[in-house]
This record gives sequence, structure tokens and C-alpha cells, in this order.
Amino acid sequence: MEAEPTTPPPPAGKHRLTKLHEIKLPLWVSLVLLVLLLIVFVWQSFAVATAERRLETERRALVEQQASRHTAAGEATQRADSQSRQLFGTALAWAVRAEMIRGNLDQIDQYFSALVRTEGLDLALLADPSGTVLVASDRAYVDAPLPAGFPADLLRAEAIQTLPGEDGSERLAIPIHGLNARLGTVILVLQPPR
Repeated sequence: MEAEPTTPPPPAGKHRLTKLHEIKLPLWVSLVLLVLLLIVFVWQSFAVATAERRLETERRALVEQQASRHTAAGEATQRADSQSRQLFGTALAWAVRAEMIRGNLDQIDQYFSALVRTEGLDLALLADPSGTVLVASDRAYVDAPLPAGFPADLLRAEAIQTLPGEDGSERLAIPIHGLNARLGTVILVLQPPR
């Protein structure tokens, strides 16, 4: 039998070079994949940070918009409340004036009794220009000077106005004018809504 020619084993140095060539290709591919992965990670982090900044800016804009709408709604409510008080005060002033000219304080007492049944209205009283209470929904105030909790400025109000009370309430002063002189002042004590 013939002996097969054997290939001589490569020299030791060449064997190492082939193994090195075999290892280099997967190493380069791994390095390229690692760099690509790193680029994708950095790009994704940048995209997320940009999106977060944009969302934060939008959130701030929405909060500011909501605050401005809330302020505008509060101002509109305050204007409407002031207009309502002016209209109510004018109507009450004319009704009280007519009854005062007729000398009919009992009718004014009935008005006040009906008014204090309204939620948020605690006290209604009518004082003459000197400060003596003529009619009040609370009988303890009748024929007595204006209580200390009511500033004298209320008796001098020339137009319907609201002044703050000491306990968080409001005092609505409604001047009652006759033909030639001031007849008195209606004072309503309003509690804030609960």
C-alpha cells in the first residue's frame, strides 16, 4: 500500500498566525457591534432627554395657562358678584326708602326677616344717620347704637359698597337717600361660601 503523502505540519509560527487571523474577524465584528450598540444607546438617551425637556416645557405652559384661566375666572366671578350686589342693593334701597317715607318700619322688618333666611346672609339692619339701629333681623340690636363690630364708615357710604368684617364676613352697606337728606343705611352681614 502506498503511503499517503503527509503534509508536513506547518511551522509553529505560522500556526499561530492562522489562529490569530481566525480570531481577528470575530473580534472586529464584535467591536463594530459594540460601537453600534453604544451609538444607539447614546442616541436613545439623547432622544429621551429631548422628549423629557419638551414634555416639561409643555407641562409648564399648561400649568401657566390653567393658572391664567383660573385667575380670569376668579375675576369674572368677582365682577359678576359685584354687579349682582349692586343690582340687589339698588332694589333693596328703593324698597326700604319707600317704606321709610311711609313710616312703615314693620314692612322693612318683614323684608329683613325674609332676607336672613337666605343662606350666607346672617344679619340685616337699618340704622339712621346718627347710628341708632331702627330695624334689625336680630332684635337685640334694635333701638341701640350701631354695634362696635361695625365701622362708622358704613354709615357714611355714599354708594353701595362692601367692606371686610373681622370674622371673615363681609358687610354690605346700602345708603338710603330721601329727596333732600339721607334717611339711613342698610347693613347686611354676608358670610363667605362654605
